[in-house]
Parts: sequence; C-alpha cells; structure tokens
Amino acid sequence: MIQNTVKGLLLLLFYLTVSNINAQVKKENILVAWDNMTKMVVETAKAMPEENYSFKPTEELRDFAQQLAHTSGANYLFASVVKLETPDPNPITETKAKNKVIAELEGSFAFIRSGIAGLNQEDLNEEIEFFGSKMSRLQSILIMTDHLQREHGKSTIYTRLKGIAPGPSGGW
Repeated sequence: MIQNTVKGLLLLLFYLTVSNINAQVKKENILVAWDNMTKMVVETAKAMPEENYSFKPTEELRDFAQQLAHTSGANYLFASVVKLETPDPNPITETKAKNKVIAELEGSFAFIRSGIAGLNQEDLNEEIEFFGSKMSRLQSILIMTDHLQREHGKSTIYTRLKGIAPGPSGGW
C-alpha cells in the first residue's frame, strides 16, 4: 500500500514538473536561446580561415563548408516546426567560399528566428507530427536546438584541429 502511494506521488510529481516546464518556456526564452546559438555557430564559421573550409578531419567526414551547409540545410528542414514552409528552391549551395557559406548560414538562422517570433503559447503547446512522432511543437523545437548544438560540437572539432578557437558557447 505504501509502495503504491509513493509511486503515485512520484508520478504526480513527474507530471507536475513536465507540465510546469511547458508553462515556463516562453517564446521569448526560445528567441534568446536561438540568438545565442546563432552567434555561437556563426562566430565559429567566421573564425575558421577560408583556406580551411575544405578541411576534412578524415576522408569519411564532411569538409568544414559541408558541415556548415548541413547545419543551414537542417534549419530549413525544420521549417515546419516553427510554422514556416521550406523555401523552394533550397537556398543552400555547395559553395566553399567562406562569405557565401556564412551568408547561407545567417539566412537559415534568420529564417527560423522569424518563424519562432511568429509563434504564440498555443502554438508551442500544439501537438504536431515530427518525423513520424506526435509531440508538442515546443518539444520539437527542443529537438531542433539539440540537433543544432550537436552539429556545432562537430564544427568545433574542425576548428580545434586547425588550432582555431571556436565562437563562444551559447544555448539555453
């Protein structure tokens, strides 16, 4: 009996905690985090000298420009998460020119930011289909930012291997 009561209380506590997280994460929090992550990624891209944009740590991996293009492309892929349509045609090219890669990167971040700015609390709580799963829009945004930070972590390896300090870390 006591064991069931404890389990019930723990489940209730878990439910209240999860519900409270949804209530506490506001669009403004997401925008601040997105701006921090934008700065982190773009400053890392700017720190790497152009001659290293074709650098690959191993033959199997993308080069630095392709790694950044993957990040830009993923931003557009996640467009529906922030109630936007993916641009047609895709604005990401296969360029290795540093200024163009950075422009594409900045454009993809601005695109997602505009979608986030258009959301309201109802939108964040709305259940959506995300890669075959149903979840709240907020949860899918958290997954999107997790992907972004993971990909940025890879980019920092490229810069570190070339003796370059990446941009300052940023996120939630």
